This record gives sequence, structure tokens and C-alpha cells, in this order.
Amino acid sequence: MRWKGATVMVALMTITVAVGQQPKVRIVLRDRVAVANLTVRLGDIAEVTALSDEGEKLLPNLLDLPITPSPLPRYRRVLTAGEVATKLAQAGWRNSEFILDGAKQVVITRTGKTLTASELESLLQKSLNMPVKLLLTPPPIIIPDGEVSVQTELPSSPRSLLPVTLFVNGQPVTTLKVLAQVGSNGHLTVSNRSLIANHHSPVAAFLVRRRQTVRLVTRVGNVIVEAQGTALQDGKLGDEILVAVAWSKTPLKGIVSGEREVTISAW
Repeated sequence: MRWKGATVMVALMTITVAVGQQPKVRIVLRDRVAVANLTVRLGDIAEVTALSDEGEKLLPNLLDLPITPSPLPRYRRVLTAGEVATKLAQAGWRNSEFILDGAKQVVITRTGKTLTASELESLLQKSLNMPVKLLLTPPPIIIPDGEVSVQTELPSSPRSLLPVTLFVNGQPVTTLKVLAQVGSNGHLTVSNRSLIANHHSPVAAFLVRRRQTVRLVTRVGNVIVEAQGTALQDGKLGDEILVAVAWSKTPLKGIVSGEREVTISAW
């Protein structure tokens, strides 16, 4: 009888352990997904179903679990099943609490579009409520899909280097500086006009002087190339000047884009 009692107790303990180790959820990874947000969450890359009442309660938080930052728009990232399992472990999930199934890796792409110079001009005009003309074409700006808006500062001069923050669906996505012709003197505030009159604004001063060594900047796609040259003319912000370079007998034309800095459209 003692052996039978011991056998029953062992059987009950085995059943209890087995029930305790029953998986709470099943996670089936997709092979390809396209996301719009800055962060990839588990619900973006997998079908998640509850296998128990406890799993049902945990499901909303699990679907919202951050897995990885999203790739840049139009780029892709490959996420392996092992990386997903590691994120689950870091979030406190034991291997026995979930079944990870489906694809061995997930190819993640991010939806997006290229913001053109004319679109950026329109956004700046709307933000400043005055005409805006870009004097230098900015590098390609790829942003997520959604409603785009910008935030910038009121210019202190008709020709200004504007700091710009781009928002998509109300969330900041990138910052840049653009050289622009903004409105006219009639659009500027009295305080800003007084700054120009007193020459406190860097826009009103010469940023490049004749015979001065300057930094030459040009953009090739998303790559910025730099070199040195000698200014042949004085120049204020946004002025077009000639610059002599060692490798050419013909001076280059460029636009003054900063202190001792000239942006060249092409070498």
C-alpha cells in the first residue's frame, strides 16, 4: 500500500509540474513586414495567440513589446528568430511560457517617401506665413509616410540659414539647416529689422573675405565631400562668389553657406 501511495503522489507531482510548464502563448513569425513607426513591436512581426487564460491577460502587453528600432525608410533589416527569443527573455519570458514558430527570420522594411525641395518650400511658407525660396537644394530627405509639417524660427533677415525640424504625424523625424530667401523686409518684425540695422545678425556681415582660405562643401547623393579653396570675393550668407582651387585654372562658383564656408553645386 505504501508503494501505491508513493506512486500516486509522484504522478500528482508530475501532473502539477506539467501544468505549470504549459505554454501561455504561441508566436508565429511572419517572413516579411512593412512598418511605418520608429519602433518595431512584436505585434508588427508576428501572429500571437493565447493558449491559456493567463496568456490572454498578457496578450496586449506582449503585442506591444518593443523588439528593435525600425530601419530607415526604404531600407530593410533582417531580424532572426533567435533575436526575438532574446528580446522575450529580456522582458522576463521563460522558454517554457511561449512557443516560437513560423519564419526563421523576418525581413523588415519601412514605408517612406522622398521630400522634394518644392515640398519643403511649401511647408516652410505655411509655417512662416511668407514666401520662401531655397537658395541651395538640400540633400535627399527620406521620411516615413504620413502628414508632414515643419517647425522653424522666424528669420532675422530676408536671406537666412533656417534651422528646420520635420514632423510626421506630429512626431519629430529629422532636423536640418536650409539656406533660403524668405519674404521681404516688409514681412520681418521691428525687432529683427533693428538687429540688421545694428549689424548684430551674422546674415548682415561678410562671412567670407577675399583671399581668405575657405572650406568647400559639395554633396554627392547623401555623401558630403569637403576641400579647401581661396575666396576671390567678399560674400555674405547666400551670396554667389568665385573660389580658386589648386586643381583647376578655372575658378568655381559657389554660394556662401556659413563662416568661411562655400557650398559648390559640383566640382
